[in-house]
Amino acid sequence: MQIPKLANPIQAATLAMATFLATGTAASAQVQAGDTVGTSVSGIALALETGGYDIREIEVKRSRIEVEAILDGSKFEIKIDPQSGKVTAVERD
Repeated sequence: MQIPKLANPIQAATLAMATFLATGTAASAQVQAGDTVGTSVSGIALALETGGYDIREIEVKRSRIEVEAILDGSKFEIKIDPQSGKVTAVERD
């Protein structure tokens, strides 16, 4: 399941709240290479948390952004292109 491409953080937060109110649980969706999650730390965190991830660390490097996060009990390292905001790799640790 892909995280929907959302126009802005307010739209993402609204979707997350609507999902929670409708189901009583947070949505859970694994990101995939090619998904757009954002270029700012706050935007990336919001997009991933909306998808059910528990963020452990976000590290900004010159050529990429690396996120360590947990989804459904599994640890993931997610690499993001800082210019486009697209996920370039998802590795399960």
